[in-house]
Amino acid sequence: MPDGALERAVELLARLGEEPSELTVPQLASVTGMPTSTAYRLVAELERHGLVQRTADRTISLGTRVVALGRTAEARLHERLVEPATGVMESLCRELDETVILTAPCGLEAILLHIVEAERHPVRLSYASYRRAPMHRGASGKILAAYLDPADRERLLVAVSDPGLESALARIRADGFVATTNELDHGASGVAAPIRDQRGRIAAGLSVAGPTERMAGRLDAATAAVRDAARRIEAAGG
Repeated sequence: MPDGALERAVELLARLGEEPSELTVPQLASVTGMPTSTAYRLVAELERHGLVQRTADRTISLGTRVVALGRTAEARLHERLVEPATGVMESLCRELDETVILTAPCGLEAILLHIVEAERHPVRLSYASYRRAPMHRGASGKILAAYLDPADRERLLVAVSDPGLESALARIRADGFVATTNELDHGASGVAAPIRDQRGRIAAGLSVAGPTERMAGRLDAATAAVRDAARRIEAAGG
């Protein structure tokens, strides 16, 4: 592909995955801000590789090859991150009796890979697997943002345009954890620690979250427990 074409092709695929309905090529060009001729050329190339397909009404949808790639990625994520983390997450949930969440970077968002919910409380936080959320909000996202590679972190800072975010992320890196209240879900608080790979790069984030009134007096204990659990997951191969 010519220079820049790969980025634009990825942008088209991402947009197809995010839009609530299928789009025509001119509509795709409009929402991505690229020339219609460029969108037609890229769609044809993506279609040739089975990554998109044209429907009878001339709209474009993700192709079956994306499904196969997604299943492979899911299986490898489960082996590399979820399996080493599950036992530790269950132990942490029993210790703190709150929801425990494993997230990973997904572009400029955080994606939920695994969740262990406390069963004793009638009121608790509950999320669906593979839920995506802004990386710059909430403990489970911010812990990922803080440890992104500098180039990716800069992209996030430009996209979000929050004058206080850069210093907040630097503080998280210095502290080694983050605690937030009411940033992602009203009435909820969370604390998170990073899980890094053998090269020191961010692989995932481990967080504990619950109603603010229950978490308020337990943040110090929760922080210590989450940081210890994150280290155990790293040692287990996460």
